[in-house]
Amino acid sequence: MDGPGGSGKSTLAAAVAERLPGGAAATAVVHGDDFYRPMDEQERAGLSPEQGYRRYFDWERLRQEVLEPLRAGRTARYRRYDWATGALGGWAEEVRPGGVVLVEGVYTARPELERWYDLTVWVHTSREECLRRVRARGENDEAWIVRWRAAEEYGATATRPELRAGLVVGGA
Repeated sequence: MDGPGGSGKSTLAAAVAERLPGGAAATAVVHGDDFYRPMDEQERAGLSPEQGYRRYFDWERLRQEVLEPLRAGRTARYRRYDWATGALGGWAEEVRPGGVVLVEGVYTARPELERWYDLTVWVHTSREECLRRVRARGENDEAWIVRWRAAEEYGATATRPELRAGLVVGGA
């Protein structure tokens, strides 16, 4: 499940997990925010929109630590990005093969990961509503929101995830 920040991806993933057989307890939800790439803040702030699209999200780590093991029938173990320290945490998260796994987050439906998914979902919400939600969270200053949105827009324009998705839904 991909879409802009504030589009409703996490809300949708939680709702889908609740409605699947066995409910949320039987469904693994992997959050793209756990795969934010650690880097120096000055370096991050200096990235162009294209560089931000390519480097903010560590899609290679998602593939190596989660998608490849699950496809091979092995338990996936991954490290979550620790937003307080700006570093990766320990090997704490596990996802067992055989059940439904929902991967949600900005940049998770990028072309490099398509073959690993059975279905990709694009969550469409107006730019204005996404920005309102992101600002309401109060997690980031306006300069960061502008940089992040520029990278999101670059990625959406360059890769057209809404056209490649198997399903497009409106955000909650």
